Amino acid sequence: MIINKDAFSNGQVASKIWLCEQLELLFDNIDTIWIYGGWYGMTAFLLKSRGNVDISTIRSYDVDPTCEAIADMINENWLYQEWQFKAHTADCSSLLPKLNNPDLIINTSTEHFDTMEWWDNIPKGAHVVLQGNNMPHDDHVIHTTSLDDFCKLYPLDTILYKGKLDFNYPDWSFTRFMQIGKK
Repeated sequence: MIINKDAFSNGQVASKIWLCEQLELLFDNIDTIWIYGGWYGMTAFLLKSRGNVDISTIRSYDVDPTCEAIADMINENWLYQEWQFKAHTADCSSLLPKLNNPDLIINTSTEHFDTMEWWDNIPKGAHVVLQGNNMPHDDHVIHTTSLDDFCKLYPLDTILYKGKLDFNYPDWSFTRFMQIGKK
């Protein structure tokens, strides 16, 4: 099993902790969360480990089949507790949340999705957390340059939170954008 160490980088972890902190200010409990582009399940691990929001079920979806076993391993504690967590290999554009009605959909990797079909399939009124960034990268197909640009691409009817987090390193920098609300 080969693990991409970038999943545990400062930018990845700090962005997910920021997400947790903001969700904790907005919600006491969430029954079901779906995570799109869940990669190794770090968002789920941090949400469940922090324990500040009572979450019954998290389902993590990623198109990369190598992610499922790693995410399940990282979140094994909750996998064995009545499947509170489970990773799945799936194209998020084919998921139909309106049929399954998750309470919250999280996508922290919007820049990696090559179509807007995943966004279009999320029903109006659904709670979402969205993150993206302005980092130039070969794997990034959606490019936003500012928080306003990001929010225009993913318009919400109700915004509960929006903000940006700057990452400055000795030889490069980027900004992560996030909004939480109802589509």
